[in-house]
Amino acid sequence: MASIVSNDDISIKSTTFSKVKVPSINIRRRIVDGEDVTIKVGNFEEAGVITLFGDYPQNSVDIPKFDLSKVSTLPDDVANFKFILSIKDGEDDEPTLYASDTVTKELLRKYGNEEPIPVNYLLNERKIVFVNIKPFKELIQRMREAELSINLNRNEINGQIEVSKNLFSYSNYKTSDVGSLEANPTYDLKELVKYISWVVAKPNPNYDDRLIPANELGEWKGSKPEKPDTDEPSIETTNTPPTQPTLYPPIGRKGTTDAEEVLSNGVIWVWNVIKDKWQTENERYDINGRDRDDDSFDEVGGRS
Repeated sequence: MASIVSNDDISIKSTTFSKVKVPSINIRRRIVDGEDVTIKVGNFEEAGVITLFGDYPQNSVDIPKFDLSKVSTLPDDVANFKFILSIKDGEDDEPTLYASDTVTKELLRKYGNEEPIPVNYLLNERKIVFVNIKPFKELIQRMREAELSINLNRNEINGQIEVSKNLFSYSNYKTSDVGSLEANPTYDLKELVKYISWVVAKPNPNYDDRLIPANELGEWKGSKPEKPDTDEPSIETTNTPPTQPTLYPPIGRKGTTDAEEVLSNGVIWVWNVIKDKWQTENERYDINGRDRDDDSFDEVGGRS
């Protein structure tokens, strides 16, 4: 409220100024297809104010002070960057904040010295680096499903490769009740933070050291059937065919998806989710490649 006061010949006129709405320090706004979209990238709560004074004692301004306790502090060799990193698993998830040990100590020191402006500048949503890991996790899951479908669960005669770690995702494969592998994924965000720290760092002056070795980004193991030495005489005295499994023959497990194909002893077997059994291609398809159980498969999204 502002008032202009003069002598008796002039009346008093009052004017009310509208309040300016200050945007939240945690909320990032953007225009998507003409619409105003907001996303929470910070997780800071006000914890009082720091009063700054001008050259005259009557000149002062209150600057908000924010609680830094929700920032996860990591060693500098893990989080070697000079910003606040925000990671979310989907836009509706609560952000997890990370900073290096050096940055956290500097922010606390400046608050202690009553220097809130540079601290709040770094905490503002415009300066926070935001990463949504949900698309990355979905991509890794699709790669894992492909790995299970075309490699690990197909009894490949040419060998197999099992990827147990992909950057920050661990597969934790276990054998199911039907004999196939199932993933129980877990995630280590510190591994992702370490990778982001490498991405934003200056390139190594040595050109040959500018890439991270593959065995530091992931972990895997492979297996390949051993072939008998052709120079060694065979110790087999009979030609006994391999024993067929009694559960879901001849593969010994259920299929992972309808129409999954597995090569076994030179024959391609196709999983039939309706009949809960493996079939040869001739049993499953006619000469034109169409399902023999056309109507049944349409109901569950199979081939038509």
